[in-house]
Amino acid sequence: MSDSDEDDLGFVPGTVVESSKNKYVIVKLLGAGGFGAVYRVHDQKDPTKMFAMKVEKKIETRKHSKLKMEIAILKLVSNERNQSHFTAIIDRGKKETYFFLVMELVGKSLADLKSSRPEKVFSLSTGLGASIQCLEACQDLHKYGFIHRDLKPANYAIGLGEKKRVVSHLKNMSTQKSTEKQELDVIMFYEG
Repeated sequence: MSDSDEDDLGFVPGTVVESSKNKYVIVKLLGAGGFGAVYRVHDQKDPTKMFAMKVEKKIETRKHSKLKMEIAILKLVSNERNQSHFTAIIDRGKKETYFFLVMELVGKSLADLKSSRPEKVFSLSTGLGASIQCLEACQDLHKYGFIHRDLKPANYAIGLGEKKRVVSHLKNMSTQKSTEKQELDVIMFYEG
């Protein structure tokens, strides 16, 4: 899709999405999936403030919003460490046809970084450092009873700015309660 093409949510570069707190301008589509899309956006008042906006189409037949669950999980785990391994929530909102979540923008995924390396491997120190941070992110999820079921380098990224560490993405995530299952990749478990 070119930057001038409209996606199935009707967004093109320049589209303004308004929450109760702020207005965001769509810059470009970063990726799309079955439930929605992720866009690079900027604050309408300050175009130097860039964010990622995840948008989920409202589907009447879907019992639970995946984005709503992601927001709940991010709120729980984000305060776990001084330097959380999860993207910070900036804003959120809902419109007639979609829900949206504005969060900090992150850098390249570990998969992309690894593929750009000579012989497609990290140095020992980089590999160990990234692995420790990935495990810390998993540990933070586990403390709240969640298990991520899609652990792979593409679901981890490097933070930008002051947050230069591995950041876990909760994309394709889900919960699984003892009696109710959704098709996502983070599940909730109960001990006992």
